[in-house]
Amino acid sequence: MKKITKLISFAAAGIMALQATAFADFSDMPDGEIGASLQKAVSNGLITGYEDGTVRPNDNITRAQMAAIIVRAMGAKDNSNQAFPDVAADAWYNDAVSKAVKMGAFKGDTDGNFNPENNISCQETYTVLSRVFQFESYALNYSDGSVKYATKADPSCLNSFADSSSVASWATDYAAAIVGNGGFTGFNGQLKGDSYITRGEFAYLMDSLIGTYIDEPGTYLEGTIDGSKSVVVRTGGVVLDGFHGQRNLIIAYSADERGVMIKNSSVALVLAVMGCADPNKNFNNLKSYISVGAAKADDFKDIRVCAPYIYLDASGAMMTKNGFLKGYSDNSGVPKSKINLGMVGG
Repeated sequence: MKKITKLISFAAAGIMALQATAFADFSDMPDGEIGASLQKAVSNGLITGYEDGTVRPNDNITRAQMAAIIVRAMGAKDNSNQAFPDVAADAWYNDAVSKAVKMGAFKGDTDGNFNPENNISCQETYTVLSRVFQFESYALNYSDGSVKYATKADPSCLNSFADSSSVASWATDYAAAIVGNGGFTGFNGQLKGDSYITRGEFAYLMDSLIGTYIDEPGTYLEGTIDGSKSVVVRTGGVVLDGFHGQRNLIIAYSADERGVMIKNSSVALVLAVMGCADPNKNFNNLKSYISVGAAKADDFKDIRVCAPYIYLDASGAMMTKNGFLKGYSDNSGVPKSKINLGMVGG
């Protein structure tokens, strides 16, 4: 997971020197892919080390810790109205759990508990990350009784894993979304569905899904950003010009009212818009918007507005003829996002 802070390039030797210094900061940093992924997770603010100078790659992650990680990763701001009897008001994770639930990443169990101290399994992690990064599909029901699914991954993509049976039936679609849409190839070829996920494994999974975090305002020209993995924009004031993403492009909650402009670009799977919400909550702040201007037809397949009070100006976009566009609304069905729609099918 690369973090872009400035539009400059480092020589390979410089990168190696920086990594060597950072790796030395943790006495138990492992070698190989897990170690490299952990270092990226730390540098991107997903995982923090401990006061004793360790990063504890083999420790399991609890549900509360996972909630805190994803809230940090996406810069979530709003809290849920839902309360859980097993989440104390003064618990360190209370705010993170509330925000993670508001994001739609977590739900309580059948008894209404969150189970914050329970270790989280790999299949539960697939579920959470599918929801957070919009890899999962959603259904459209038509008046003739037919159903169409937006960007749905084929569950058969799990058949290549020897331990595919380790994934419970309720988690199959989520695991397929992480593999088919996210591009995850497993932990040494395994899904480890019902096993608890470790900090090192989680970092590796995140590194498999997200290639770049953009944290610095500026203009990013064609070739600046690797689009082979999903990209997360975590700040406003960003212009993507000539970006061609093979997976998802995610405008995180932390992207502010300076807005994001996307032009001469394409996204093969989902453009997910969560940030750049109008701080006045009335769409009157003209700086608070997402502007999408495409170069040709069929540049966008699936655009999702995932939070309220976002103005998406897609008037310059070209969507596929069978494309999907989803606005945000609360449980009352009242629209809370505004979309200026572009052309469909060129």
